[in-house]
Amino acid sequence: MPDLLAGTTVLAQDTPPVQFVTDGTDIVGFTDIVFTAGTPIVGVVFTAPTTGRVRVDWHSRFQPTSAVAAQVAFALRSGSTLGAGAMVQDGLNEHCLETPNVSGSGSRVQASMYSIVSGLTPGSVYNAVVCHRMVSAGSGTIFARSIGVSPCS
Repeated sequence: MPDLLAGTTVLAQDTPPVQFVTDGTDIVGFTDIVFTAGTPIVGVVFTAPTTGRVRVDWHSRFQPTSAVAAQVAFALRSGSTLGAGAMVQDGLNEHCLETPNVSGSGSRVQASMYSIVSGLTPGSVYNAVVCHRMVSAGSGTIFARSIGVSPCS
């Protein structure tokens, strides 16, 4: 996958439009211990740029409601159906937002994170969705989620 170096003629497929979505739907009392998209699914469909690299930014306001850490990450899959397709990158502990292991309103977190994903097939369509989980048996609440994908040179 070619880099966009100084002097390179830039074409439309080199820098597809940024895709972004936000949602304020509460998900109360989730107990998933594997990364789950939730309802409604908050995600975007995008076309991989010529470089095969994108920046994924995601945000959430969330908290555990039991004394177990809650995590919010993203999942990236091939195809244009949100939450479906071959997995390219699943939620990872190294790339997630996480609360402390405490219960109640004092542990509410509002934060954002980003990750650079490389190795995508230029011109192919992918989808990225916000996902969440508890690190072990427990429950949590999500108050807001957003995700955006932008091309990287």
